[in-house]
Amino acid sequence: MKPTRFLYLSQEEVVNVGLTMQEAILIVEDCLKEHGRKQYENPPKPGVHPLPEAFIHAMPGYLPRKETCGMKWVSGYPNNFTHDLPTIMGLIVLNDVKTGQPTAVLDCTYITALRTAAVSGVSAKHLANLDARTLGIVGAGIQGRYNLLSLKEVLKKLEVVRVFDTNEKILQKFKNLMAGQVAFEIEVCESCRQVIEGADVVVTATGHLEERIFQSQWVKEGALVLPVHTRGWEDATFHNADKFVVDDWQQISNTLFRPGGYYGQFSGSPAELGEIVTGQKPGREKRNERIVNINYGMAIHDVYMATLIVAKAKDIGLGQTLSLAEGAIPFA
Repeated sequence: MKPTRFLYLSQEEVVNVGLTMQEAILIVEDCLKEHGRKQYENPPKPGVHPLPEAFIHAMPGYLPRKETCGMKWVSGYPNNFTHDLPTIMGLIVLNDVKTGQPTAVLDCTYITALRTAAVSGVSAKHLANLDARTLGIVGAGIQGRYNLLSLKEVLKKLEVVRVFDTNEKILQKFKNLMAGQVAFEIEVCESCRQVIEGADVVVTATGHLEERIFQSQWVKEGALVLPVHTRGWEDATFHNADKFVVDDWQQISNTLFRPGGYYGQFSGSPAELGEIVTGQKPGREKRNERIVNINYGMAIHDVYMATLIVAKAKDIGLGQTLSLAEGAIPFA
């Protein structure tokens, strides 16, 4: 047997590849086209839950026309700040589609942050009023910050971002970090309601919520609502929206929208974002439509973005080549 080797990329090396948010938005939009054309495998993610509010998920994905395949093994522990650790951690493993050989292992934390926010950018491109002036963000952590970076790329007429977080330290960090990244005002608010009422686009990027603290009546006509972290809204927000859009209905209907699920069974048939991106279903049709778009997270985004990052890393000489096997196992 010939030796088998793979490339390893640390988080720092993944970051140093230099993928921009604009590039990330184009990558996930390309992925969504494959999803809309049904050219993918993206099974609902199984997981284990060692702590009540934590998860560790396996997320396999395959894009046949891109010849890319792999899996993200990712943990989400909301209380990790008490251990001075990030909430999201994990690895992506890429495989050769012809042989199954593992070809790369790399950090997934930065890719997760980037692609999650980039999907919001694609959503806004197709579902927001593009002359939106006010962005509201509840939750000033990583996804609150990255969503701001993504949405400012698409919504060119933004004049103010309102932000609220129950953690004053995180709220101040948001303002300090993002002030140099945007050309418009950052307004720190005193409540969720103050953020949401009157906002043209609303992002909720809080931790794990069981209580429904966000009221549908706060959402103005014509707004786009992006629940990045999906819980915390009144059921009516989804059931009474003019348009309800998801990234992958099979995945979401198995979790949030089923009998006994957090939001209960959904009677309609939501459009998938990939169907809108490919023109099979309409995006925003009227200025006054209230549109809600849940993007639960698809492995195909992680796998495709990781594939392109690995290719760039090889071009510029980043990463370590590690040995997986030098020969056959005993008695083979």
